[in-house]
Amino acid sequence: MKRRDCFIVNLICLFICSAGASFLATPPQSALVVAFEDTYELSLLANTLSDQGIDTTLIVPSTANIYENLVEVEVLKIFYEESFKPEANALKACEQLLSDKKILKRVRELQPTFTIFPSIRHDACLIPWVKSIKSIPVLWTLGSNEEIYTFLQTGSAIPINNEGFMITMISTVKDKLFIYSIRNNYIYPALKLVSKYLPNIDITLENLYQDVELILWGNDVVFNTNFAPLTELVVEVGCFHCRGVQALPDDLQKELVELRSGTIVSLLDEIHSSLMVELAKKLPQGRQGQALVWRQKNITLETKPENLFVHEKVDRQDLIGYPRTRVLLCHCEETELLEAAFHGTPVICFPRNFAEKKNALNGLKLGFIYSTEGDYSIDRIQGSVNEIHNSAMYRENARKVSLALRDRPTPAMDRLVFWLKYIGRIKTEADNFLLPVKNIHTYGEVWQFFYGTVVGTMLSVFITMLYFATRFAANNERQHKSRGKYKS
Repeated sequence: MKRRDCFIVNLICLFICSAGASFLATPPQSALVVAFEDTYELSLLANTLSDQGIDTTLIVPSTANIYENLVEVEVLKIFYEESFKPEANALKACEQLLSDKKILKRVRELQPTFTIFPSIRHDACLIPWVKSIKSIPVLWTLGSNEEIYTFLQTGSAIPINNEGFMITMISTVKDKLFIYSIRNNYIYPALKLVSKYLPNIDITLENLYQDVELILWGNDVVFNTNFAPLTELVVEVGCFHCRGVQALPDDLQKELVELRSGTIVSLLDEIHSSLMVELAKKLPQGRQGQALVWRQKNITLETKPENLFVHEKVDRQDLIGYPRTRVLLCHCEETELLEAAFHGTPVICFPRNFAEKKNALNGLKLGFIYSTEGDYSIDRIQGSVNEIHNSAMYRENARKVSLALRDRPTPAMDRLVFWLKYIGRIKTEADNFLLPVKNIHTYGEVWQFFYGTVVGTMLSVFITMLYFATRFAANNERQHKSRGKYKS
């Protein structure tokens, strides 16, 4: 009996100790990723979460471009007629999501622990919607405009301006006007839709971000040092999807090995088809030639050079990181640049907008992007490919950037998963000590205010003195003329 009693007591003690030590245990979690825009990047995020054992569901428009190799990610699509204006599309997607009872039923069955979505053209719709399904809102931000909007709206980071006073002032005014435009064209109409479909949710512009406690920053500090986070809950997860290279399809691998001078990889749009054909023709041919692999699914070529290979299903990371790849031709979106930098591959950029031009400029400063100076003729592109192929400088710079991305205490994917689980553990806490400080002011802001006040005062005094001096001179001139008139 004594041994039995001791055994029971030991079991009870073990149970109590296990219960007391389980406050850091993570309950089963599930994620819902919603994207009206940036669907490819957020589908990569959904796939990464699924790979880490988190049940993940993705909601995107019916015509969205998503990652081709999703594994165990449920995709729910919303249908609406698209227009050319992004705000109009976002409002249509919002109304369709709020009114779709099938999606709402499925989401309530899933009971997602957290819901991840971009802030710009998503926040006013999805934050109230996430509150109605009792999930944890998590913001995703990627790109210069999105970063400015997210960090200024939440107060979670401050911009770092290393330009002069006037450029800083112009940039600040530009940012304020951008946010003002988003508020008028999206936030206020979206809040009206929310009040129509979710009348029991009390959300206003003032308390919109009250429940947001985690921001996933999709960029990397190697490329972007324009913001200083004010809280640990701004988590940099730039290369969360970057991974080692997997084998290419057997047929493609065989063709590429036979062309011994290496491989050129292209991720360009279908409008560059003539450029791809001409470039392949101008590359060295035969067994000692170069291969051009174009990852494109919307193109069919009736005739093409023997060294041009068009594939639609091969993963672009396997092409970018392929050991024989010499250079990458792309538009320089953020995720494309991150993958190229991670695998140490030099890049030639074909930017389509201001954001991609800015990305190209950042990569140019790091030395692994070749600048064509706006000349995208076939002769210039061929010369650029040859120069990168024959020079070790670009590949060496790319290797250094790759090392900077990889040589971290914790990989981006581990940071992503850790902070999501952290938020899942503390969701019942009343106070979160990691939330950003409100109404923060920096020394630079105070100095700029003082400097602006002094300059403004001096300028006002100078203009006032100039005004009175001009008026005094004019009065003297009139008096002088009047005296001369009377003397005559």
